[in-house]
Amino acid sequence: MAKSTNGQAIIRAGERILEREELVKLALAIGLEKKATRPLAIDLRNQGAFTEYFAILSATNARQVAAVAEEIRLFFRDELGLQPVAVDGREQRTWILLDYGFLFVHVFQEPTRELYSLEKLWSKGRYITPADQELAELLAEVKAALPKSSSASADDSAGATV
Repeated sequence: MAKSTNGQAIIRAGERILEREELVKLALAIGLEKKATRPLAIDLRNQGAFTEYFAILSATNARQVAAVAEEIRLFFRDELGLQPVAVDGREQRTWILLDYGFLFVHVFQEPTRELYSLEKLWSKGRYITPADQELAELLAEVKAALPKSSSASADDSAGATV
């Protein structure tokens, strides 16, 4: 994977280069495609946080939490070559965290989201609230940019991390 001049990995969907904020929105879009609700991203770059972005989604039950998180993980791995640094919460399935270093994807059951209230905890971050249509268009654009046989080898365990 190529590096940009600032040392960050360059992530591509075919010939299209994806900026980090687009990757955040892409995670939300994939979640919405799996019927997640209440998509929200928070830009934490000016907050001295341990990550640059949060992507937060809600799901109605444990099975949906797992399905949404897994769909995001697989798309990022198979189509973009991104592996999470860590995945937490798979057993309980009330809150699954996909840690990509620069991006934490949080998939919550609604009561757990309300309990931990990350939106309030990180309220000084810049909220990114794209419309569902914008997210759907981004996902369609990224999918269209992928090569026709785009899926990376499933046994390619050396996927990139950023």
